[in-house]
Amino acid sequence: MKFIRKMTSIIAAGTILSVSAAASAESPASGDAAGSGVWTDIAGETSTSYDNLFDVILDEKYSDIWYKYCAAVMGEDNAEATAAFLKGSISSDIYGQEAVDHIAETGAAAFDCWYINDAAQFTFNSDMTATVTLTDGSQYTHTYEYLGQYNIGDGEVLNWGGVEMPVAFPCDVYKSTDDAGEFTYFFFRDDTMAETYHIEFRYGSDLEELQGYLKGNYAYWLSAGIDDAADLHTIDNCIALFCLENLDYSERTDSSAAQASALEGTWDCDLSGWGEEYEGVEYHVTIDGSGNGATFMNGEKTSDFNTYMYDSGEKGDGIGTYVAYDLGTGEAEQAEYSLTIDENGNTVLALTNDEGTLYYTKRSSETSEDSSDENTSKGSPDTGAEGVSAVIALALGAGAALIISRKRSR
Repeated sequence: MKFIRKMTSIIAAGTILSVSAAASAESPASGDAAGSGVWTDIAGETSTSYDNLFDVILDEKYSDIWYKYCAAVMGEDNAEATAAFLKGSISSDIYGQEAVDHIAETGAAAFDCWYINDAAQFTFNSDMTATVTLTDGSQYTHTYEYLGQYNIGDGEVLNWGGVEMPVAFPCDVYKSTDDAGEFTYFFFRDDTMAETYHIEFRYGSDLEELQGYLKGNYAYWLSAGIDDAADLHTIDNCIALFCLENLDYSERTDSSAAQASALEGTWDCDLSGWGEEYEGVEYHVTIDGSGNGATFMNGEKTSDFNTYMYDSGEKGDGIGTYVAYDLGTGEAEQAEYSLTIDENGNTVLALTNDEGTLYYTKRSSETSEDSSDENTSKGSPDTGAEGVSAVIALALGAGAALIISRKRSR
């Protein structure tokens, strides 16, 4: 996961990326100092400027996006409270020893994810230079060299709700070739705009202190950035990523179950139009009245999942937000759904995300599984036969829960 999995999920889901390799100020965890690490991906072809992620996605104008994903999973009656909790978990304004003391006194852990040291924006360039724009409008440009990979949080453990969780994770580390003060070092996680719609990083003047996650001068601080040219679709994807990787899927609320009841039944997906390799493949899903589902390929069960939906369009128009949570992998994916009736009177479910669209037809109560080939709806993918074939291969290979899975290399 991301910020989102790597940091905030400490609070919401308890899933932590743990790295066993030891690192110190003198000894990087791994990596080739002669390379450039993740910098080139972050900079892009020439350069990319990053505003603070949460300055952007916590803007009130995006509240409806937070709301629809929280409403889908937790139920509409819990959406506002859930969104407020998620936002609060990453919007603390204290870090370092002040945060350590506050958490020790109150037991309430939260992270500071803002830019510090008066930074307003960072521009990372492909030539290994970075321009820091301060809040007063002044700018400073420095050249950086790659030191390799270091761990943050080695040996540190977060006690959350009585559960102890290790918090170590690796970063690509860079040092300025001149005196850059509090911007001498950059620690980057492997997030990129292409993969996770944001970046995560630390910066400062003390290499050793920057390796402390829950202790030291930078405790409970990890900033995040987003391309200052990010469009609404990218921002939606980023908020979805944050919400879906930190929501609680352990117990379904009554309202969430009621919202998903429209999907009760058996749904057939016709893959014959998606490439020769899928000719004759029978793929269907079953969903009960509470949104609990299973996928089947050629009669063999491939996964168990929970399905969630929220009417986030015009009420009653059959368009909204869909979420599938795979019980095997613990991963959630989102799509836009539409429910329509075709010319034969069949209910058709279309699920669309960045990879394309899949179409499912609901079996009538009289239809047996053996006749499923006679009662399916063919999709018309717009990503090209070769591209769609690869998408379906990923989806089927992962036992995807009704949805085309957006794969992320983590």
